[in-house]
Amino acid sequence: MSDKQPCRLCATPIAISTFVKNDGLCMPCKGGYRENIEAGKRRAEAHRQYLASPQALYWNALVNRVYHTTAGFTGLRLIEQRYYAVCVLQGEVHNGGFDQYFGNSSGDHYAQACAGLLELGATQTLALLEEAKRVLFGAEPVPSEQDARQLNMPSYADERNLECESALDALDTQFYQDTEQLHERLLRYADEHQLFVMAVD
Repeated sequence: MSDKQPCRLCATPIAISTFVKNDGLCMPCKGGYRENIEAGKRRAEAHRQYLASPQALYWNALVNRVYHTTAGFTGLRLIEQRYYAVCVLQGEVHNGGFDQYFGNSSGDHYAQACAGLLELGATQTLALLEEAKRVLFGAEPVPSEQDARQLNMPSYADERNLECESALDALDTQFYQDTEQLHERLLRYADEHQLFVMAVD
């Protein structure tokens, strides 16, 4: 005879003592957090599948070439530079806004991010990026070095610039709305240029 019984909601085997005490329910079902556990499992499985995908393998190889080869970013083909620059823009802005994008090394690739967005047809996103550049640097070109950018950014000044912060917050909010579905555009771009194929060759 089994010393366990299935939970009457999720069918997970549970000790008879728990079954009796909880009116036939396992602890997660009784506590109401079974769905959270299952959702966590689904997220973990989706992440595991992503890590093994051609997209993730290609991205990891691309990052390795940028940071661990002598040629670095300049050693990438033009289409790879644009793909990389737009991906990094997307990641940085979602993580910490346009201020983080320009303040980090990601801002080194501003010109290629602009060119990439144009090639993707993401003109609204390009307009947001160019407006963020104007807020931070005015009519001056974006300095190519991170330290120089930070020295020129109002957000890095000793005194807070509330007008600048407000303008950047508004631009960040518009970017987060993702009206141009940037991720899907990047996937199509990668498919058109067979970028992910390189990861499995």
